[in-house]
Amino acid sequence: MRAAWMLGLLGGLGVLSWQSAPHEATLADKTVSLKHRVLTEAPKTGEINRRVSDVEFTDLQGRRYTLSQLAQRAPVVFVFTASKCPAAQRYAVRINQLYETYTKRGVSLFLVYSNYDDTREVVAQHQREYGLKPPVVLDEDGVLARALGATMTPQAVLVDKELLLRYRGAIDDNRYETRVRVHYLKDALEAVLAGKPVKTPAAETFGCTIRLREEAAKEAPITYAKHIAPIMQEYCQPCHRPGEVAPFSLMTYRDAYTWRKEIAKVVEARQMPPWKPLPGYGEFQGERRLTDEQVGLILKWVETGAPLGDPNDLPPPKKFNDGWKLGEPDIVFEMPEEYEVGPTGEDEYRHFVIPTNFDTDVYVRAIDIQPGNRNTVHHVIVFLDTTGRARQLDAADPKPGYEASGGWPGFVPAGMLGGWAPGFSPSVLPPGTGYRLPKGADVVLQIHYYRTGKPEKDRTRVGIYLEKSPNPKPVGIAWLINPVFRIPAGAERHEVRAMWIAPRDVEVVAITPHMHLLGREMKVEAELPDGSKQVLIWINDWDFKWQDTYHYKTPVKLPRGTRVTVYAYYDNSEKNPNNPNKPPKDVTWGERTQDEMCLVFLHIIGEEGTGLRFGSGRRRTDALLRGRSSE
Repeated sequence: MRAAWMLGLLGGLGVLSWQSAPHEATLADKTVSLKHRVLTEAPKTGEINRRVSDVEFTDLQGRRYTLSQLAQRAPVVFVFTASKCPAAQRYAVRINQLYETYTKRGVSLFLVYSNYDDTREVVAQHQREYGLKPPVVLDEDGVLARALGATMTPQAVLVDKELLLRYRGAIDDNRYETRVRVHYLKDALEAVLAGKPVKTPAAETFGCTIRLREEAAKEAPITYAKHIAPIMQEYCQPCHRPGEVAPFSLMTYRDAYTWRKEIAKVVEARQMPPWKPLPGYGEFQGERRLTDEQVGLILKWVETGAPLGDPNDLPPPKKFNDGWKLGEPDIVFEMPEEYEVGPTGEDEYRHFVIPTNFDTDVYVRAIDIQPGNRNTVHHVIVFLDTTGRARQLDAADPKPGYEASGGWPGFVPAGMLGGWAPGFSPSVLPPGTGYRLPKGADVVLQIHYYRTGKPEKDRTRVGIYLEKSPNPKPVGIAWLINPVFRIPAGAERHEVRAMWIAPRDVEVVAITPHMHLLGREMKVEAELPDGSKQVLIWINDWDFKWQDTYHYKTPVKLPRGTRVTVYAYYDNSEKNPNNPNKPPKDVTWGERTQDEMCLVFLHIIGEEGTGLRFGSGRRRTDALLRGRSSE
């Protein structure tokens, strides 16, 4: 699975001899949108109703076509796609549905692969893996892409009988099929088949850029070998390598050159590497934050043609530990059986119950989680249940595990052991401390599954490292929770607060914020007894898909009587592209993703005053109520 560094490098040098691509849109006309959180291109109306060139092409089976002959019978649709574009992969089922529906009405629909790295073998494998039904065209020299003005994937182009380009843009308005509100390509086809004008002839395209063979720029001061490769190794390759969770590799120069435009935009937007807390508000372990200087280097490198530079300047390849990163665990918990994730639908939260057989309490200083399938596992959280409720939910669900949504496991946890998300490295608690794993407790794995466009199977494992020092100090979890709010429909910045008062001197070792799709910002602020204030964490661009437990580099000391307040802000307006309700409606606390939560966990040394009674798993009602506050 690991890439061969030198072979990849030598292959990457081949880019220097490729042809230019005059059709290619500039990077300036693209952005990373809040709605799609991928590269987005504005509608291009200037190309609509122009006559396209008559072109000949051959599909993967060797059948030859001429565009003018096809168009004489009925409209022709070209859907540009790519084997490595995650946004395009989400459309496999929808593309098949369009093909089956409209070929019955005479329409010709082709899938076109124009990326230089989509070889015949790769494309054939992609077609088989996703069960793609339309004829597939390998556009090796970019003839179709240039003739039709295609610049991104997935992107649809519709040509009528007169060879007029009648539609160009996205297939629909959301890569999540359950959230689609406008079917651009379908509507355009219906209009053309009925001889009517197309209401929306050009729509915003979102996904990945088409990368034709093009000549690399001349030598520039900023090079991959000297400046960019070290950044890739430190911040990108832990996820972007074969066998890891990211959808494509960045292990070689060729990889980085291929994805240079996406890289430039996502780092400029601070979406990659994925790290949400604002700088200056808490110092955390494993921060994945580029400096302004590093972002500037990447942008300048891309602007000047993304040159390789002198290969002798390349740093030695970084060695990654693909096994247990902290060594062999003391205990390994594994899902009881394999679970299959369907190809389409909303993301899925599934919970798997693993009984333990300890005859006494044990303490966990660290965990390491190995997702069984990194293509589909978005994140994992390890809960503890001492009530038996998780077993009941599991028994009532006919499939492996049980379903619950919105980040809530369906029971009041007796504790948490930690979690995993892309890019995670195991976090170790301070020496002499550990999360208590009560005797008889069930370990419950909450796994957030991302649908990829094809069936996926997973069997995740968790490695447990025990704290073996005598009389370790337990790490408990204090809840800052407000379950009694209502977010009015249309509100663009609705504030909800929650509060907790430290019942003793405490040391906070980690913090876990949590909201859902309407969440936009969360700040956790401590007001000390002397009146001074300290922000424990501040996330001003909340993303439901990137949630984490953030471990402090050194424990944060809060004196007894410190008031910790959560300030959470929600956008329940039409302007929020993540709003699951169209039109918006009032939203309250709930376990479903379309509900909301205002919740923060403080991981503190010692269990007293946390609001949980270990061993029983029940909330202390008075402590929980002290954590509530009115708006």
